[in-house]
Amino acid sequence: MNKQNIKQQLRRAFFALAIVGALFTLPKAQADQPAPASGSSTDCEHVISQESHGPNTIITLSITTCFHGTFEGTWVGTERDVITERHGTGQGSGVFSGTVNGRSGTMVFSYMANISPNGIVTHWVVDQGTGDLAGLSGQGTHQLVSQDGPGCPTSGFDCENCPPPTGTCDDSFTLNYNGQIQFAP
Repeated sequence: MNKQNIKQQLRRAFFALAIVGALFTLPKAQADQPAPASGSSTDCEHVISQESHGPNTIITLSITTCFHGTFEGTWVGTERDVITERHGTGQGSGVFSGTVNGRSGTMVFSYMANISPNGIVTHWVVDQGTGDLAGLSGQGTHQLVSQDGPGCPTSGFDCENCPPPTGTCDDSFTLNYNGQIQFAP
């Protein structure tokens, strides 16, 4: 091997080491530590459609929900329920606007509910945030506190439009939520 080839090989090796060294000195983006999320929500539901297909009843709802606690703001979305004689499932998704631990923006809030004679089990997920909620993710559960029926609940519903401009609620639920959230860089 001649001197010229050795010099080129050494330069390449030192250049590669310099790049690797520079990468190690860059600041590392770190996510916040996971934090608990808890509070309550009260919704106002409007039936968009209801259809029967054999033993299944499919109900589509538009929902506005007021959140208090870790999530402080309003959620607007839709839910699709499939109900049979003794069991049902519900899937909902929409956009939350407000604050989470004091940070403001919007995020997608989705959930899945299983309905049985033993009660309702609901799991929620948040992600796709904007503004100060960019990088937010989380998940948790809801527990039913009360079903308030048609109209607006007599207490706890303090969104500005109660009853909503489209009329009274077809149904209304108050829930407690618990879970965990985390802000990524």
